[in-house]
Order: sequence, then C-alpha cells, then structure tokens
Amino acid sequence: MDWSGRTGQHGWLGRRLGLPAAAAAACLLALGVSGCGSTGITTVPLDTSLSSTFANLYLLQQAEQGNPHPSLRSLHSHTGCLKGTPATPQEGSGTWLCYVTYYPSGPEYPVIAKYKVDVQTDGCYAADGDGPASVNGSPTITGPHYEQLINPLSLIDGCFDIS
Repeated sequence: MDWSGRTGQHGWLGRRLGLPAAAAAACLLALGVSGCGSTGITTVPLDTSLSSTFANLYLLQQAEQGNPHPSLRSLHSHTGCLKGTPATPQEGSGTWLCYVTYYPSGPEYPVIAKYKVDVQTDGCYAADGDGPASVNGSPTITGPHYEQLINPLSLIDGCFDIS
C-alpha cells in the first residue's frame, strides 16, 4: 500500500496539518498589520481640542449666567489627558481622564476642571464633567433671574483630526 498520499509533507495528512498552521499565520499577520502605525488618537490632539472647546464653552457659560467673562486669551486654558495609568500606551480610543486648567481670575488663581472622556475610533469624543460642581459637575446652572439653564460645560462633545 502506498502511504505517501496520506502522510508526508505533501500528502493528505501534511496538507491537513498545514491548514491550521497557515490559518494561524494569517491571523497573526492580520493582527500585526492592524496594530502597526499610530491611530492618530494621542494626547496632543485630544488635549488641544478639549482645551479649545472648553474655553469657548466657558465663555458661553459665563454669558448665560450674566457674569462678566474673561477673553479667551486671558483664560490660558490648557489640558492634560491620561489614558489608564502612565504605563498604559497613551494612544487609541477608549476612556481618558483629562484635567483642564484655566485662569478666570488671573494667573495667580488656577481652576482645574476634571473630565472623563470617551474617545471613539474616529477622533470624536464625549467629555463628562466630574467637578468642581460649580463649573462642570452639575447638568444645570442658575441664570441671572434664577432660572435653571443647561450647563454647557457638563457634557462636551467634540472631534479632532486623526490623520
């Protein structure tokens, strides 16, 4: 009986064992290719977008409350975001923790607003305010005639370029 058709590298058994190995190699190649390169979602574009959007919405909030408001330039708004722990790669979609520092009363008096930011793969995000309550921790604010208004800083939606 000729067993060469059933064993050996080119026989039936060899082809049968080679198929899972080839499939595994293809999967590893696909995973390797998908993990190559940057997603474009890093701290720099997220920080820049959230800082700018926050500053503009802060001015809107102050106007709606009937408060005097500083200029965008005088706020000196800047943001620092962290994904997971410092050991976690600081890129990609998912949940980020961001702190927006701004100066509504001058350079000696910084205020820090905290946000939990969910970033999608397309560079769009939803930042949920987490305090202080008087800035972004409450979904409503009190207007000049004690009416309750939607707080524009409570939930911030935005997008940034990931290319």
